[in-house]
Amino acid sequence: MKKHIYIILGLLALSACDISKEHWPEHAPSQSQKNLGLSNAFQYRKQGLNADLRSQSYSSTGDYLNYGKTVFHRPSKTLELDDQGIPMVFQGGKFNYSAGTVAIAALAEHGRSLESKNDKQFFILAHKLLTLMSDDGALRYAYPYRHYTSTQAMAAGWTSGMDQGMAMSVFARAYSIDKNQKWLEAGNRALKFLQTPYPMGPMSTLKDLDPSLANRIFFLEYPAEPNVFTLNGYMFTLLGLYDWATEAKSSEARDIFDDGIATLEKILPYYDLGTFSAYDLSYITHSRLPYLQPRAPHIAPRYHAIHIAQLRALSSVTGENLLKARADKWQGYAEGKQL
Repeated sequence: MKKHIYIILGLLALSACDISKEHWPEHAPSQSQKNLGLSNAFQYRKQGLNADLRSQSYSSTGDYLNYGKTVFHRPSKTLELDDQGIPMVFQGGKFNYSAGTVAIAALAEHGRSLESKNDKQFFILAHKLLTLMSDDGALRYAYPYRHYTSTQAMAAGWTSGMDQGMAMSVFARAYSIDKNQKWLEAGNRALKFLQTPYPMGPMSTLKDLDPSLANRIFFLEYPAEPNVFTLNGYMFTLLGLYDWATEAKSSEARDIFDDGIATLEKILPYYDLGTFSAYDLSYITHSRLPYLQPRAPHIAPRYHAIHIAQLRALSSVTGENLLKARADKWQGYAEGKQL
């Protein structure tokens, strides 16, 4: 683990002095990519999606992206609730606890508890999340998963930066309520594992976008090769870092958050298709390797709404106008305005 820490410190130290050597590839969406964005913008409006439902002036102790009002887990063919109301997802032929799903449920219950003044279910879910964490702070999946860009499934035990970040958001809220040291210890363990370099952990760089960007950090939602740089998962991770920096007074989390925001501001244009936002950058990273099949941008209307809400939240806590401007531009796409 010391080796990992030295690698991370080296990345952070080099990032400032090597900025002049960075090469950011040109980005000019093709007409077919723009048309794909337009069709998804049409679907966005047809489905009645609305980024405002999750948009807010963000607070590390508030209702996380309005989840308390908008997120509810109900039994279905792919989800069931155990006898404590903890959600389980159907994967690998059976129902499993998923750290990400449990964290989302916990954040939703925390939001509802702000009005009901009853946080019992929130703490049930927070404690369950704690039991899913390994001693090294990793929240590992108990089942394999095949990413849509891969032919082979990721083996059971894979990890996600998004889950590490959302866990920090849960533990930050739990700690803010009862000040129990177990939440402080859990959040610090989650933060520590978050910094484990890829492929052993979720902390990667932008080298798969361009080799000169190897000093820019990025937290992976999926450990896909090459990295695909999933946008919503990355921003969920950043929110977790912000929450932990704020509630645990972690200067370490604050420094990483600041570096992460710097990466976000530089990489955001690559998700912009001129008509809609892309889910990830697989359409770029796969085109750079001759042995991989070029891909069309992966787009999902509901994630466009998530992107806008996340950008608004991050803009509200950083004061960064670039984030707000991108959110406004993407909201324009959703409304049929090609800005």
